[in-house]
Amino acid sequence: MEKLVIISLLALCLYLGVRLFIERRSFRLLTEHFLKDPFNKKGIPRELSKDAETLAHTLSNGLHDFKVIADLNSYQRRFLEALLDEIKDGIVILDHNYEIRFLNEAAKLLFPSDQPYATRPFIDVCRDHRIVDTIEMACDLKSKTSDQIDFRMNDQDDHHVRDRTLQIEAEPLGFEEDSATVGAWLLLRDVTKELETEQIRQDFVANASHELRTPLSIINGYLETMNDDGIDLNAPPIKRAIGTMVKHGDRIARLVEDMLTISRLESAGSLLNCEPFDLVSSAKEMISHLTPLIEDNEARVKLNLNGNDAYFIDGDRYYWDQIFFNLIENALKQNAHRKLKITVDFREEHGRIIIGISDNGIGIPAKDLPRIFKRFYRVQKHHSQTEIKGTGLGLSIVKRGIEAHHGTISIDSIPGIETTFTISVPSSGAVPVDKLH
Repeated sequence: MEKLVIISLLALCLYLGVRLFIERRSFRLLTEHFLKDPFNKKGIPRELSKDAETLAHTLSNGLHDFKVIADLNSYQRRFLEALLDEIKDGIVILDHNYEIRFLNEAAKLLFPSDQPYATRPFIDVCRDHRIVDTIEMACDLKSKTSDQIDFRMNDQDDHHVRDRTLQIEAEPLGFEEDSATVGAWLLLRDVTKELETEQIRQDFVANASHELRTPLSIINGYLETMNDDGIDLNAPPIKRAIGTMVKHGDRIARLVEDMLTISRLESAGSLLNCEPFDLVSSAKEMISHLTPLIEDNEARVKLNLNGNDAYFIDGDRYYWDQIFFNLIENALKQNAHRKLKITVDFREEHGRIIIGISDNGIGIPAKDLPRIFKRFYRVQKHHSQTEIKGTGLGLSIVKRGIEAHHGTISIDSIPGIETTFTISVPSSGAVPVDKLH
């Protein structure tokens, strides 16, 4: 009996030893497999025990599901980040310590840095306590908070500083009842251009009203005088008054026409009637229209074509007629008492047409050059009621018209010697300068 018990125990020990060996080998193979290629279902070793094989398939299925979910979350995150990067406004996501968790590309342009953004305190990146104060206020109030600040930002090279106006919106994230915030999001919108545009619009309306008020007051004053009983309309003073009213009426008509032109040029991208045409023919035609004024001033206008008979561009001939007319007329009117020499020079460089319009008149003082293209700005101030001044919009029309054709204009002036307007515009079929960069 004792021998039977001993034999049974030995058999049991042998059985358990073999099972232990098989299970240990199975789990060793299983561990090696998952360390090497955990997502390969087909690569599960065949030498596994039944229990180990069941565990292997269970783990493999779980890992596969986990990988699918992780890949989906990663794809969604990349998709959302790419979507946020396309937004032109800066977006920042912060944790409860106001450390950065995400910035889109627009925010990186506002706060350039050569160091990684992730996990850095936001104040170290923005360097403006007013922005952080807005975030803290939003978190304290548990609601969206907005503010507008004047912000000075550096370019990427840190060599240039630009003043910008930022509209800031901040809102806490993850609020629950009786719990603290888990973070906040921040939206930063650069409203500098919008404010500048609005200021330009307000200035334009104010200046236009002022410019129209003076000639209208003069005309109304003369009309009230002529409306009295017994006035002889053929009397010399009345005839002079009628002549003055006609001049001011013409001035009002041209002022309105110039304002309409400025308005059309603001949306010139959709209004330009572009087709190939010769700039030289436009310049010649405008010189022909100005011939009476040229002869009255005893002036001379010379075309210098540098060997070419024509210079073609893709553009709107209507606006280029105004550009040449305004520049040449401006030179004649500003130098009415000189035997003026005006040169219109054409040449071509690197696929662009360079036009220089020069005169040897009185010139423009250096202090006036930065403002010469502003609307209603005049170098010479006229105070006489009989001397009709220009509208002050001619050079503004010139600049806006050239920019609508992807061109540039600059001015150089040496008072008493020479004044030169230099225009650069793509020739027909050339790439605009703003598309080269």
